[in-house]
Amino acid sequence: MPLDGTSILHFLGCGAAFNPALGSTAAYVREGDRLLLLDCGESVFERLLRGHVFDGVRELNIALSHLHSDHCGSLGSTVLYARFSLHAEVRLLMPPKEEAYAASVRTLLGFYGVPEDAWRMMVPAGLQPFETVRSLRYVRTDHDPRMICFSFELETPAGGIFYSADTRTTAQMEAFIASHSRIAAIYMEMAEQDTPGSIHLPLARLQAALPKELRKKTFLMHLASSRCEDLAREAGFSVVRAEQDS
Repeated sequence: MPLDGTSILHFLGCGAAFNPALGSTAAYVREGDRLLLLDCGESVFERLLRGHVFDGVRELNIALSHLHSDHCGSLGSTVLYARFSLHAEVRLLMPPKEEAYAASVRTLLGFYGVPEDAWRMMVPAGLQPFETVRSLRYVRTDHDPRMICFSFELETPAGGIFYSADTRTTAQMEAFIASHSRIAAIYMEMAEQDTPGSIHLPLARLQAALPKELRKKTFLMHLASSRCEDLAREAGFSVVRAEQDS
């Protein structure tokens, strides 16, 4: 069966930081004994276990968009369990030439008490491709001015996937659209309103930047409330559903 954008990424959660009922927004790709994880927020470790996603994993690859706790809060438990209970190889995918970001991740793991021999860092280009994800690229984005933040671009047999769980700009999404003739899916966060000083992306600004023909291929996530879902659907967007909440 041909792949489409919705069959590539599977979601462990789709909630915003203050909406734990929907779980921390995070996605994964599982092929055989290999697992690729996009973000590792507070609820992720528990959901990996509860959903049996970890069963049989021998290679764990983790990409972190930024270091707010709803995107990295269970990184320590996840790495420790994968390395010492599953005896899996753990790889932290780091953007190239971003030494300050890599140093922050290293420090965080130290605070969690994770020994340095439990994991290794590598750039995504060094990762053996998955059948469904041929490559992953970090793209700097504007979210919280106090930290380094990224979106992800994934190349797949179905076309490009853009993934931005936390951002307050559409610039990287627009550049992705302009550079891709085939788009499998777009995953974006949304906020209900455009409030001064907000570090999140209001729905109205996303609507203005996105061609109408791409709205059904655009899945909104990092939802702060049930009203977010209602507004997204009213505007013609799709909405992420976490597997364990379906």
